[in-house]
Amino acid sequence: MTIKDVVKDSEILYSYDEIKISISNIADAINEYFKELSYSVTVLPVMKGAIPFAGYLIPQLSFNTNIEYVHVTRYHQNIGAKNCSWIYKPNASVIKNKDILVLDDILDEGITLLNIKNELKSMGARSIVTAVLFDKKISKNKSMTADFVGLEVPNKYVYGFGLDFKGGGRNLPNLFSFNEK
Repeated sequence: MTIKDVVKDSEILYSYDEIKISISNIADAINEYFKELSYSVTVLPVMKGAIPFAGYLIPQLSFNTNIEYVHVTRYHQNIGAKNCSWIYKPNASVIKNKDILVLDDILDEGITLLNIKNELKSMGARSIVTAVLFDKKISKNKSMTADFVGLEVPNKYVYGFGLDFKGGGRNLPNLFSFNEK
């Protein structure tokens, strides 16, 4: 099944324009939060899904930034695992005594984001703030909530604008919901 076939069996939840407006709103809120800061914030997008989100958000930030990244996953072949796998984390010197802004594509159960936050704390981060573009509404309690949230999505399989469908579709400009049959 190609990504074009998947799109045919999907509906658009949020258009490209709606997503860009949401990112601008997140940027405004983050700028307000850090407006009194006199030093840099280390921005850590979570690979791979946060690339589009970070690409639109970071140029709208009005404070000094240092940009690094983390690559953490708990999904293997689209199936969630109990434990997170760290593929890349920055050197502790990049994190220690720094204010950190973590950017992630979607908050499902919050397990991955909580794992990232705990690891950054153990590395000596001074403060950690989180922002997610999409917040999935699930029926159970989440491990954590994000400090800044863009758009809410239903508890369905979503993809596009950074989120993948079985490895593809991250480049799609809209957010889609797959209609499982």
